[in-house]
Amino acid sequence: MFAEGYIGIAGTIGVGKSTLTVDLARALNFEPILEEVDGNPYLEHFYGDMKGYGTMMQVWLLNHRFRQHREFVTRISLGKIRGVVQDRTIWEDTIFARMLNEHPDKIITDIDYNTYLDLFDNMVLRELVFPQIMIYLDCQPETAIKRIGSRGRVMEQGITLDYLRMLKHNYDQFIGEMESAGVRILRIKWESFQPVSEVVRLVHEYSLKPSSFTKWVRPLRKTPEMRPKPLAPDHAAV
Repeated sequence: MFAEGYIGIAGTIGVGKSTLTVDLARALNFEPILEEVDGNPYLEHFYGDMKGYGTMMQVWLLNHRFRQHREFVTRISLGKIRGVVQDRTIWEDTIFARMLNEHPDKIITDIDYNTYLDLFDNMVLRELVFPQIMIYLDCQPETAIKRIGSRGRVMEQGITLDYLRMLKHNYDQFIGEMESAGVRILRIKWESFQPVSEVVRLVHEYSLKPSSFTKWVRPLRKTPEMRPKPLAPDHAAV
């Protein structure tokens, strides 16, 4: 199912999601739901030691976004607010976990990745609420890294172009998965910022398009590596 009045803003780090979230929410008389960057106790540690903090960072983000998700879906269903525009949805959490698991340095191990996905399933898939529209801000990594540099967050200065390229690849894959699940995807080229009035026009246009949900595709688990069988007693080393 999807929640009428739930709009998600998706895109890589540095693309400009937060600014559009606030501007679009104001234009639609919706409530903006922003990421709590300053409230994340793992973020600064993560950028300094990704392997040491990668798993707990993802668990913290999942828990935080799940609480946000339940709160605003309930408020929309009760008619307390018209709708929300959310800066990065809970569905996007799996992008980062998968990317960190597939990283050459195995920032998140297969065991931790499988545990994370089980947690995601138990928390999220039981309350399957998709956004009415997901807006994907499509931006090249080279542009995103310039924007990251210009906004000057100290903790983000260690982000590399290779990291952003890998992130964009995973986002493109994720958007395809969401389309397969029946979510309305509004792709907007975001190499240059578009007027919010144009985004509002597109939102109204895409809201009229048919949407047929199937089901969320459960992310594949990593198969445990085959371990050698123990030697028989008569072959055991002395």
